[in-house]
This record gives sequence, C-alpha cells and structure tokens, in this order.
Amino acid sequence: MDLSASEDRPSALCALYPGWRLEFCELRGDGEIVERVLQYSPRCVAIDAPLSLPSGKYGAHSRLCEREARRLGVRILPPTLGPMRRLAERGSGLASRLRGLGLRVVETFPSGAQRLLSIWPGGERSAEGISRGLRRLGLRLPRGVSLDMMDAATCSLVALLYEMGRCMELGDPSEGLLVLPARATQLSARRRSSCRSMRRSRRSRPS
Repeated sequence: MDLSASEDRPSALCALYPGWRLEFCELRGDGEIVERVLQYSPRCVAIDAPLSLPSGKYGAHSRLCEREARRLGVRILPPTLGPMRRLAERGSGLASRLRGLGLRVVETFPSGAQRLLSIWPGGERSAEGISRGLRRLGLRLPRGVSLDMMDAATCSLVALLYEMGRCMELGDPSEGLLVLPARATQLSARRRSSCRSMRRSRRSRPS
C-alpha cells in the first residue's frame, strides 16, 4: 500500500496473487481502505509509511531503523519532518486498526526495496523505469500504471518476500521495525544479511 498523508489524496493499493498477477485500486478514506484490505484477506500487508514515531532513544527526529537503512545506502526522511509526521500518524493509526483485525502489517520503503532488488539503479524515478524492473522479476503489470501504483506493487512484493523469510527487519522492535528485501540481484538469491530475518509458511492468499 502506498499510503498518502491525507484522505484528500488517493492511496494506491495492490494485491499480489499466485502466478504474479496484480490487482490495483485507489482509495481515500481509512474506512474504505480497511474494507478493501479485508476483502483481499492477505497474508501480509506492507505499507509505505512510517508506522511509528521516534521513541527518543536514538534521537529526537529519527528511529534506529532509519539509521540502519542509511548504512545500506537507503536514505529515508525522518518521520517527524513536516508532512511526514501526518503520514506517520495516519500510518500508525491504520496499522493498529488492521492489526486489531488480526492482520500482519509491516512498514516498508519501496524506493529502498527497488534499489536493493536492482529494480531501480538510482537517479530520477519513473513509472516506466520501475515497471520494467518489476516485469524482469516476473510481475504481471498492466500498461499505463502510475508511479504510486508501482510503489504499491513493490510493497506487495516485499510482503511476499517477508512471508518467504527473505527480508531484513531493521530497527528496534520496541520502537518500530522497517522491512526491506535482503540485498540480492534476483529473487532466487540467498539472503546474506546479518539483520533479523523471518521464515514462515502460509496458505496461498494475496500479499
């Protein structure tokens, strides 16, 4: 899910089904987002938004996960900076609501995931460039999809990799974790990270 900071702007949702089929939609209100997510009945929901604010233990404006991501070459805006705080407040509220309904919810950062998976080499990001990288990994993308939807598709891919045990969890669990793919050039590569990883098996449901 590529979450917007305000319900005035649409958020992009993407469900990834077995066979690499993708389904997209754009929604505004938290209520309709929750309703659609429940319809998908996903194994995991990955959200592009801070799902917590800094505890103060690692600095006033950043969390440990941002510091650890920076060491991987992934730069993330602090969740207290300007509109990021609104996004963090909305993200944490939505995540709590979904978790309260029994769903697994993780925080991710699509452009960082795209770099680690060699989908995006850096520089200016474009929907066309990201879509080419996702197609190389086997995702079945329709034509004319926006950059926000490309980020939502990347979130779905991260959710799948997380369920497969091929992600890193960055940060302090008491403050909030950030999930990113283990550094690799292809999906079949073995994870090499020293960061925490998780392996789970679940029934076939969308990610």
